[in-house]
Amino acid sequence: MSQKTTKTTTPKSTTQKKSNKGQFAKGNTVGEQTRFEKENAAANKYKDEYCDMLIEFFNKPATRIEYKKNYVKGELSSETPIVLPAEYPTFELFAASIGVTTKTLQNWCEKHPRFSYYYARAKEIQLGTLTSCAVMGLYNPLYAKFEAVNNHGQKDKTEVDTNVSGSVNAVYDDKDLALIRRVEERLNGKKKK
Repeated sequence: MSQKTTKTTTPKSTTQKKSNKGQFAKGNTVGEQTRFEKENAAANKYKDEYCDMLIEFFNKPATRIEYKKNYVKGELSSETPIVLPAEYPTFELFAASIGVTTKTLQNWCEKHPRFSYYYARAKEIQLGTLTSCAVMGLYNPLYAKFEAVNNHGQKDKTEVDTNVSGSVNAVYDDKDLALIRRVEERLNGKKKK
């Protein structure tokens, strides 16, 4: 028995070919946002209550008091209070406490104006804590300066008074006077003789 094979042809479709560029085409930011939000659940995790939690986290007392116990012959004789700095509040610690990264906090600042306001307020509270503890001598001065310069935009200021008032009474020997004369001649364009 022989089998007959028949060939059937289908007509070519007249529909247009789909572009293979897709959502990742250069300049397509919508696709990137969608992909970012799909891959990063923290981007969608924002809640208005984080604003209050942020201020509460940073607004803790800057110091704590512990007591040093002094014993004499096995019995408590006195307790001396010692002022210690509390844990320095950072955005890294806050982000970790709510399960996100600091980059996510910065993204929320761009996307949510209320959170941006509270973020700026927390930064001011952090600078106040840094300043008060540094003034009390509770923080290492080098680290306090490093933190203030790098995270809070503080600068070292050096003022130089360039105004000279009064007369200058200097005593010059012959070598100094000769050098001054040569410099003046060069500056005035006169050549050596």
